[in-house]
Formats: sequence, C-alpha cells, structure tokens
Amino acid sequence: MKHIFFTILAVIISTISYGQTKLSAQEQKEIIAKINKTASTMQSMQCDFSQVKNLSMMKSKMQSKGVMYFCKPNKLRWQYTSPYDYTFILNGDKVVMKSSKSTNKIDVNKNKMFRQITDIMMNCMTGESLTSPAYFKVELFKSGDIVYAQLTPIKKEIKQIYTAIFLYFNKELSMVNKVEMREKTGDNTTITMTNITKNGKIDDKVFSNN
Repeated sequence: MKHIFFTILAVIISTISYGQTKLSAQEQKEIIAKINKTASTMQSMQCDFSQVKNLSMMKSKMQSKGVMYFCKPNKLRWQYTSPYDYTFILNGDKVVMKSSKSTNKIDVNKNKMFRQITDIMMNCMTGESLTSPAYFKVELFKSGDIVYAQLTPIKKEIKQIYTAIFLYFNKELSMVNKVEMREKTGDNTTITMTNITKNGKIDDKVFSNN
C-alpha cells in the first residue's frame, strides 16, 4: 500500500545520464527561482497520465493510465482508469481511497505517515519541493535542452522505499511533465503527463470525500 501512496507523489522518465551536467549553485538558484515564480501563478491543473513500472526481478513492465486534478491549496484527485479503477482523493486534511471493492477514509492529522505524504504531494505540485530541505536533498542537472531535478530522500520513511526521485521539466521550466521514482529493490516507476491544462475551472465535486 505504501508504494501506491509514494507513487502518487510526485506527481508527478527514465534518467538520461549521457552528457548530463550538474548545474552550478548559481544556475540552480536561478532556475529554481524561475520554476517557483511560474508555479506560484498556478491555481489549478488537470492532465492525463501514463505510468510504467519496471520490475527488475521479473524483467517485465506494468502499464496503467489515468487522470489527475489539482487545486490549491490542498486538493488532489489521482485516478487510475486502466487496467484497473483506483482513486486517491486529498481534500484538506481528509484522504479517501476508492477501489471497485472498498472505500477507505483517513484523517491525515491523526496519521504521521499520511501527514508527510500529503505535505510532499502538495510541495511537488506547487514546486516547493525544490526549496524545502525537510524531505529531500535537491540537485539540478541538464542534458541537452532537458533540465531535471534529482531529489534524494532525507526522511527515513521515504528512504526505506526510494533511492531517488527525478522531476523532468518542460522547456519553458513552467511545470513538471515527467517523473521517475527509483526504488531500493531496483524497480522504477515512470509517469508521463499529457494534455495538461493550467488554471482551468474544476468542479469541486471532483474532490468530494463521499
């Protein structure tokens, strides 16, 4: 179950190591400032996503698709639509997880792990994950015209599952459009976001806890 929660983090591609260059401290500062400035103007976002999980032991891939909705300050709906139906909804301090067989409701204020998970989710969506030292060590790299951030976990709960999370930005550095999560087991998950719409109207019913 923890893997599902952390997968939804972050929002958010396989790492490109050939020709990669670590940006200088000044370059990182300037790029993070640009990303945060753009992120501060985003009040809502919705998109489609495709997810590929590579299983190292089985040498196979698990593919799924879905939709995501986000509204500031703390509303998120992450819904898998294929090949199974599973929905994660965060609305304030309440989390609802729905499948075809069950519905679970959780008060994040009464669960330390969920509090951390929801904090990280919101930080990733707003861009604050790049300037928050509480959860990750952040380093920025460039490969060709691609800029990406490597987030190395600091918190024990995250380090137990992931060795690193990579956030890939579009050319305008206005948002993350690809995420890769590398697990301690050798597995990795890649999420690619498409049909992204910013600041469109989203019906509040999308985030209903019922």
